[in-house]
Order: sequence, then C-alpha cells, then structure tokens
Amino acid sequence: MTSCKIAHSFQAVPLALPAEIIKAADAGFSWIADYFSNTKGIFSTIAVKDLTNLTLSHFYWNYPQIGFLYLQTLLLKQEENGSFGDLRETSRAVSCLSAVYSYLESYSSGLDSSDLSAARAKAVQHLLARRSGWDENLYDTVYVLSALADAGIFEEELSLDLCENDNPDRHHPGTTALIVAALQKQKNLGKFNEAADFMIFEFISKKLSYLTSARKDGFWKYAATSNLVLQAFFLCNQKHAAIESLPWLISSQKENGSWENDLNTTSLSLLTL
Repeated sequence: MTSCKIAHSFQAVPLALPAEIIKAADAGFSWIADYFSNTKGIFSTIAVKDLTNLTLSHFYWNYPQIGFLYLQTLLLKQEENGSFGDLRETSRAVSCLSAVYSYLESYSSGLDSSDLSAARAKAVQHLLARRSGWDENLYDTVYVLSALADAGIFEEELSLDLCENDNPDRHHPGTTALIVAALQKQKNLGKFNEAADFMIFEFISKKLSYLTSARKDGFWKYAATSNLVLQAFFLCNQKHAAIESLPWLISSQKENGSWENDLNTTSLSLLTL
C-alpha cells in the first residue's frame, strides 16, 4: 500500500501530521491488507465491530474506495428489521453509517449515498423500537446513546441517568471512556437546558480527571482500552492529554505493522492516529 494521504477531515483530523504517525499508519494499513490477502474467504465473515472500525479508519485516512468495500460488506449484514445483530452491534453500525454519510455529503467521492441513508434510517428505527432494552446492559446503553447522537437524535433521559446512577462498578478506564464519549456527543447537540448541561460538563470533567490519573507509563494497560481513552480525550477537546500518549501508541506497534496482531485493535489504533 502506498503512503497514506491525509484525510479530508469529517471529524477534525489534522491536515498535517508528524512523519512518525504517517509511517505508523502506513505500516498498519499494510498489515491489514496482508491480513486479508493471507486469510482466504474470511472477508464476508468479519464481525460488525471490526467492519465499522475498518470502514472508518480507511475513510479517515482518505482511502474511501477501500473503505467502501468494507461498508458494502457491513450493509449486507443488515437484517430486514433494520438490525445489524444485537443493540450494541446495531449502534456501532449507526455510528459508522452516520460518519460515512457525513463524509459523502461533504466530499466528492463518486459513491452513492442513497443506500447508506436508507440503511441508517432503518437501523435507527430499530434502535428506537427497542427503547425498553436500552438500559439492560451498561455497554448497550452507552453505544445506543452514542449512536443516537451520531444520528443527530437528542436523548436527555438516558444521558442524565448515566450521570445520576454512577457507581464504582463502572470505574474501569475503557468503560469510563465510552460513557464520556457518549455524553460528550449528546452534549455537542446543544439541546440540554443550562442546569443539565452544567451537570454533564462536571461529570465529564470528573471522569477525564480519573482517566488521566489512571494512566500508567503513557497507557491504560491494554492497547484497545488506551485507544478508547485517547479517542474520548480528543472528542472532549483534551488534545494535550491525548497527544502525551501517542508516542506510547506508536512504540507499541509491532514490527509487522499491527497492534497485538489483532484486526480490531489495529483499526482502533489507526482511528486514534
């Protein structure tokens, strides 16, 4: 794979990046290409989670044609009722479709957005129809909340519930990062009243302080967890805190270009970079 072009940002990706980041990204994408070249017949069996991260990483780094191949595979996984599987996987798909749709609206790519728009609408309707199950599992809750925000849907009750019902069981860096990201996305919609907005601001600030204090030697124990935390920092405009850990992220890349020889962790790392 040739050297990466810097993405025309649809989520505020810098237009100029240090050479070591571009080199790491080149190696990561090359590993992904080799992974599929050496693993025959597996492409159509990739999990929704992996497909969404693969799709977004390729669009972010300005490989829309390759990203579209992953996107097409993702769309084939949608069921007649709009679902992409369980609540969590459907939410991941909605977030991915929303981001790519924004890209297609903003930049001339030669890709048709009509199927994408229809698939997203059906998936969102499926999430809304399953509202009674949103709070049965914390991870389902945060992924649904994040997906709704990505689709431009304000969800006040679920957001405030996350703040008001905080408990020690949630105090894991990865879990905290997902909660912070979902709340920040809802906050960015600008629809909370002043009191609620301030409460969420204070909650996010408290959790960001916790995440900073939980960092050990530049990371949070696992690469996947570290990526979730760094992405939450960037989303909350805590760029300095995130950039401090980028040297660790780059140094943890294996010689073959992957992170942990894992497809999802490598895609997550590319998204962070």
